[in-house]
Amino acid sequence: MKKCLADRRLTNLDTIFSRVSGGGYVQDRIASDANELRALIQRGAQVLVCGGRDMATGVARSLEAVIAPLGLELQTLKSTGRYLEDVY
Repeated sequence: MKKCLADRRLTNLDTIFSRVSGGGYVQDRIASDANELRALIQRGAQVLVCGGRDMATGVARSLEAVIAPLGLELQTLKSTGRYLEDVY
């Protein structure tokens, strides 16, 4: 990931881990960063979600709420390749 950031294939990386001291949940981070996420999505950002199915379901719900004020739906992002999931 550091290499991808260094060579600009990846322009931003935010992580959160639920099983570490001071960590939290992705869904909560999405809600707290809603304004930034909306701005990024308006500029064409791609959202990549990797992890467990339960987490991915929560992320999808949270992101739906974030993008609703933009008049967007998650299915639109999926159909244009801007929302990708790798879940198990």
